[in-house]
Amino acid sequence: MARFGMDFARRGAGLCTLALAAATLIATPAHALRVVTWNLLNYGPLGNTVTPRQAAFRTVMEAIDADVVILQELKDSFSADSFVTNVLNVVEPGEWATSGELDVQSAELMAVCWKPARLAVSNVAVLANAGPRDMLQALIKPVGTRTNAAWFRLYGFHLKAGQTAPDSTTRRLECADIRAQLNTVNPVVVGSNFVIGGDSNFYGAFEGGYIRLTESQADNDGRCKDFISLSGDWGMPTYAPYHTQAPCSSCPVYSPSPGFSGGGMDDRFDILLSSYSLQDGLGMDVINTFAYGQDGLHYNSNINGAPTNSAVGQTIANALWATSDHLPVVMDLRLPSDIASVAPVAFGDVLIGASAAQNLVVANAAVAPADALDYSIASPAGFSAPAGPFSGAAGSPPNNHAVTMDTASPGTRNGDLVLTTDAPDSATVNVPASGRVLAHAVASLDSGAVVQGDTLDFGALPASFPDLEARIHNRGYVALQARLAVSGAVITGGAGHFSIVGGFTPLLLAGVGHSLTLHFDDTNSTADSTYEATLTISSGDEALPGAAAQPDLTVLLRAQRTGGATGVGGEPAPAQLALLAPRPNPARGAVELGFDLPRRAAVDLAIFDLGGRRVATLASGSLEAARHRFRWDGRDLQGGRAPAGLYFVRLTALGHSQAARLVVLN
Repeated sequence: MARFGMDFARRGAGLCTLALAAATLIATPAHALRVVTWNLLNYGPLGNTVTPRQAAFRTVMEAIDADVVILQELKDSFSADSFVTNVLNVVEPGEWATSGELDVQSAELMAVCWKPARLAVSNVAVLANAGPRDMLQALIKPVGTRTNAAWFRLYGFHLKAGQTAPDSTTRRLECADIRAQLNTVNPVVVGSNFVIGGDSNFYGAFEGGYIRLTESQADNDGRCKDFISLSGDWGMPTYAPYHTQAPCSSCPVYSPSPGFSGGGMDDRFDILLSSYSLQDGLGMDVINTFAYGQDGLHYNSNINGAPTNSAVGQTIANALWATSDHLPVVMDLRLPSDIASVAPVAFGDVLIGASAAQNLVVANAAVAPADALDYSIASPAGFSAPAGPFSGAAGSPPNNHAVTMDTASPGTRNGDLVLTTDAPDSATVNVPASGRVLAHAVASLDSGAVVQGDTLDFGALPASFPDLEARIHNRGYVALQARLAVSGAVITGGAGHFSIVGGFTPLLLAGVGHSLTLHFDDTNSTADSTYEATLTISSGDEALPGAAAQPDLTVLLRAQRTGGATGVGGEPAPAQLALLAPRPNPARGAVELGFDLPRRAAVDLAIFDLGGRRVATLASGSLEAARHRFRWDGRDLQGGRAPAGLYFVRLTALGHSQAARLVVLN
């Protein structure tokens, strides 16, 4: 069984400041994950020295724009660090790390190099093989992924070379061993995705080794799929666009020589295969695989010979000719879909019967090219959203889905919209939805009942009328009810003698009422005249979806200006201080109270409960000699209705106090 579990510490590399020649670049599809395998042809044993081939390696690696590279034919313990230091981190400073050299036997080492900003690499190890060389393995996790459906295993091999029947048999045995190891990996732990390749030395699809890797067996967990899938003999001229060996027919000369085989482009030795899960059109998937720099026009000749290389241009073709007798092989992978963070759907407060709709915004966060995000939506009770299915392409604008909330009755709505997606890291996404449906506000002049009209009588006085209060309530307020927005209070009539003390300011009422203090100014008023005006109070629901206006509240204001020190109706001023009997008594509603005041004096007329607590004040201040009458509406100092029971009316004036009993009924 393959050995997964050992994390391998990444080893960074230094920088080198070398001038680079300009090169024509073959662009990687935007943000595709590019895997490369390259037989470097005996790289080393010159350690970290800058060899004559390194300038050409830099030209190729700058253009190829890889994310992870499997290197074969490293020849000493410094080779991988040398390639990172003198090649990769020169063209892309500080971006590359390496596993270091891994001994795969037969005097050969391999390595894997990668960009930590794009990938996390772990579980680097050597797997024993039946052939002359062992196999390299690593586990690749694109940055930001969390589950193995978005990962892949990477394997690098260098199979037995040679054209003889025993050579082919050895390759078959090697591949039978590789296939057995691939079959025994537990996909539940590390996922089913893998990429495998390197220098295969296969001459065609008839090779037993190729057949073992790609055939259907009882266990197909390790079955490999060839994206190109060529039949027969791969050395034929018709397969020239896929050949990887050798870029030179007349080869460059170095001292010491790395050992070019020559012969020109006529073999497809270097390959990259994948698991079937990477070629099923779902999630992470193969976009393309190709021999880098191969234009199909240089069969049996130099890759940089005439005609000018149409795949990469002359500069890069020259560099490929100068580096190795193998072309790099590229496999581009698209990433799986990834759902962006979905904001909660918050409706806030709306009024009963209102239309309530909010947008659910769903986006594919994967950077193109990537799998489309496929998803459906399930709605909780109290909410409704389209079920789907839906799809969102990577890089496209987000999808907007209208979510509505049921507003048929007051109540609190809470639940999760459940998105079921094909994003491997977010198969299920719960999106909170919330809102409150409120009953309408109820404007009233009374806290205990809906009263939309009332009368305030300032009484009959020759001067100095006491102020009175009109109280506004949001009748029956509860938590699931809109606040009452009182927008206006206007007095009409009364010849301008009535006013609101302090003016009016718009306000919001919840469970506590509000008093408007009203004043009658007797200045320039006519004696023995009655003045009347109307106070109109405008209100409605607070500013929420579905808000409606409430009926106006109207209060008739009345004041009688008497002439001189006479009683009501022109009677002489009272002879003595006297508290008049309340009427009616017992009372179920408003009560009329009054007293005789023989001369101008400070007066206090109030209602007290049995505990001696002041319940209401009807008159407080200096009044002229007269018979004064007042109306108590049964409300206490806080504006609430006084409960049924026994109360006392007390008059204090001229140094004396008088009291009368008053019974209030429900």
